[in-house]
Order: sequence, then structure tokens, then C-alpha cells
Amino acid sequence: MPLLSQQGPKPQQLFHIAQELLHTEEAYVKRLHLLDQVFCTRLAEAGIPAEVTTAIFSNISSIYCFHGQFLLPELQARIAKDWDVNPRFGDILQKLAPFLKMYGEYVKNFDKAIELVGTWTQRSVLFKDVVHDIQKQEVCGNLTLQHHMLEPVQRVPRYELLLKDYLKRLPEDAPDRRDAEKSLELISTAANHSNVAIRKMEKMHKLLEVYEQLGGEEDIVNPANELIKEGHIQKLSAKNGATQDRYLFLFNSMVLYCVPKLRLIGQKFSIREKMDILGLQVQDVVKPSAAHTFVITGKKRSLELQTRTEKEKNEWIQVIRATIEKQKQNNETFKAFSGPFSWNEDTAPTPDPSVICGKCSEFKIDNSRQSRVCKECFLTPSEGTGNPDPEVPVEPKKDTEKLSAVDTQHSLLCGTLQLSEDGKEWSEVWAAILRTDPPVLHLQEASQDGQRLPRTIPMPGWKVSTSDPTEVPKARHVLKLHHLHLCLYLDAQTAEHQQRWLEVLSAFANGDSASPSQGTPQA
Repeated sequence: MPLLSQQGPKPQQLFHIAQELLHTEEAYVKRLHLLDQVFCTRLAEAGIPAEVTTAIFSNISSIYCFHGQFLLPELQARIAKDWDVNPRFGDILQKLAPFLKMYGEYVKNFDKAIELVGTWTQRSVLFKDVVHDIQKQEVCGNLTLQHHMLEPVQRVPRYELLLKDYLKRLPEDAPDRRDAEKSLELISTAANHSNVAIRKMEKMHKLLEVYEQLGGEEDIVNPANELIKEGHIQKLSAKNGATQDRYLFLFNSMVLYCVPKLRLIGQKFSIREKMDILGLQVQDVVKPSAAHTFVITGKKRSLELQTRTEKEKNEWIQVIRATIEKQKQNNETFKAFSGPFSWNEDTAPTPDPSVICGKCSEFKIDNSRQSRVCKECFLTPSEGTGNPDPEVPVEPKKDTEKLSAVDTQHSLLCGTLQLSEDGKEWSEVWAAILRTDPPVLHLQEASQDGQRLPRTIPMPGWKVSTSDPTEVPKARHVLKLHHLHLCLYLDAQTAEHQQRWLEVLSAFANGDSASPSQGTPQA
């Protein structure tokens, strides 16, 4: 909110700043009520697990209580009633500023909370329906839950701005001078932490806007994504050289090539092509028949594009090349870090022929007889032929892309499974129960273009059981995960693996953080 003009007598200016503090505080308490008493309460009443609502809303109840029952009443009594006899508010903030330390927990949890909202919106129809129903109400002001969650992060820096403006106009010998300066010192410390979260959330807001413009066609709302550049552009037809209106979104990891839709509301663009930054090439083109053109070439296709000016063309070329180079550097850094721990088809360990007894290893592989092997060999998918029946889960193949072993260090349990949502169509995934609070089941599936498509499932609240043979008649060692309207089937390689996954998933689904699986990945 803009601060007041410096015109007019100082006492009147100070009163106007005080009124601004009071009015914004009243509006802020209403937003806290919306988060705590509406969003959080409605989700809990709908049956969303308490672990999820706590992870999303953190200590919002304590923040709401502090502002609604302590700070706001004191500001109302002073500014609305007693200002004529006691024109000051620095003493109130100085007295209550130490309580702003509670914002540290909320700000620290903020990134995780925003990510969890996205995960549950995608995975839970009930969660999505409740949130969308509340967002339609007038009290939400056409803003999303994520926007309202940012309010507590923004509030402390606003106190800082108001106090700085107040001190600028406050006489040096004013009775409130010392309290106001002390308040500013305390609040500035808390504001520094909030400002970092605000910058992150501003990026998330932009991603949300683009997500809505794309009509949800591409899941881009992820803390790892960053929008670098966007804009209208012309595409040159390869057949006749005619120009077509297009729109580019350049992210740190991909380019989205889109077709504009002639709509005033709703989806503004439809994705025509998604191109990964890694492997992308950009080339300047000089054509007498078409000025300001350049070509971007990806794994699947090339696009000849045209801008309005030479300057605009050079800007696109430079920023795309810079993004490609930065992504390469990040990739090399990751390889350097994970190199000693990574493995792929060229470096996968050859099964150790040594005989290992039960005291040395609990891992078994199926061959002519069940043999115990070391953990490294156990985690290596075995060779197998493809199964021609699409309704039967296939065995993992040796040339399947493998997950970096760095991820296994952060897992309670991990291994290769077959995934199905209907019990008929199956795909191979790398499954891992990550060491998070609460624990989540992370599934990574290889897409057709070789990229892994991650799927993260918070475990509390899910029901885990072995499947009825009539549900998946052709499968062998199947687990069923069920939550509300969602149902997933996971097929393990052996009965022993099935039992291990069943024990661990059941424990965490029931909220048992002291699972016997805590430790080294074993499946």
C-alpha cells in the first residue's frame, strides 16, 4: 500500500500513518481469519489429514490469535479512541514486536507449504473442490489460496515501511522516538527473512499466472521452475513462408511454443511444442526475403521464427543462449557432485558371483534358486525379456534409465515397481519413500522423450492393502493404494518385495513415523 504524502503539518501526517497502520491491520486480521477459520477448518472438516493441513498452514492459528486478540485491539484503543491524548504507537509495537518471532516458523515452512498445496490440488479431487469452492466466494476477492498464504509473509515488511515513514516525520525529541526506533530494529530483523520468501513467491505468482493462461496444459508451478522471458513472435511457414502468430515462454529448463487463443477470459494459449533447454540450439538467420529471423532446433523439430525488430531478435537469441549455457553449467555441477554415486547402463555393476550368507545380506534375487546378493547388486535391475501382454506388468529391463544413487541416500525405501491406475495399463517407475516430514512416496516414470515425470504422494491418509485377485487377475505381487477418489496399483518383483513395501507404506499411511524401515533403502 502506498505511503502518505509528506505534505501538511507533521501531527496530521503522523495521524494519517497511524490510521493506515490500523486499517491495514484490520484488513490483515480478516485475511488471517480466512486462512485459519475458513480454508484450514473446511479442509480439516472435509477429511484432509491433520498432518497435511498442519504442513500447509503451519502456525497460522497462533499468528491469527496474536493479531486478532492482542495487537489489533491495542491499536484500535490507541488510534481510534485515545490518539488525541496519547498520539503514539511506537510503544505498542515495541512491546509486541518480540512476538513477531513466531513468523520465523511460518516463513521457513512457506516454500514447502506452497508445494504441498500444488501436490494435493493435483492428486486429491476433494482437496481441489474444497479450495476452489472457497476461492469462488466474495471474501476471497478472486485470489487463490496461495495468494492469501503470502499475506503473513508480506505483513512484517509492511510494518517496517510504515515505521520508517513514521520515524521520518517524528520529531527528534518526541516521546515516542525511542520506542519507535527500538520497534524498527526488532521488526527489521524479522522482515529480512520475509523478504527472501516474498521474492520466491513473486516468481511463484508469475508461474501461477502462466499456468492459468495455458489452461493447466503444462504443470509448471514448481519452485524449481523460473520464467525467464515471454512474448509474441511470428512463425515462418516452411511451405510458403507465410507468417503465423505464436507466443514463446522461455523457462530455465524448457521453451513452450504456443498458439494464441482469441479469448477474453480463461485459457489464452495452447501449447504446440515443448522443447527442453538441454539439447536446444539457436541460430541467427539472414534471409533477404524475411528480416529478423532465427531458428531454434530441439530434439523433435526446428522452428523458424521472426521478430518485429533486429533488436528484439538479438534479445531472444542472447537470452536463450544464456539459459542453455546456465543449464549446462548446472548439469555439469550436478554430475560432478553425483558422479561417484551415479550409475547408468554403461556403469551398472555386474552381479557379484560371490556367495553371501544370511548374516551378511537379507537381499535375494530370483534365478534358478533364490540367491542372496549384496545391496549394490540387489538394486541393479536384472535382465529380462519384454512381456507381449500389455495387461501384465513387465519385468524391469537392464537398459531402463536408472535413478541416481544420490536419491537412495535420502530414501527410507526405494526400488523399481510397476505402476497402474486401472490395473490394465502398466508402466515401470522408480519408487522411493523420501525422508520428509510427513513421508512421501515419490514415483518417477520415464516419458516417451526420455524425461522422468515425477509424482509425489504424501502418505498420511492413504489406505494400503494387497489387491484382490479379481481386480488385477494377471498381476502377481500387487499393492493397492487408495485415497478418496484416487486408486493406484503397484506391482513388486517378488512376494518378499511386496511384503516389505506393504509394511513400510502401511506404517507411514497410518502416521507411524517410527517405521522399522527407517534406514537404508531395501527394495
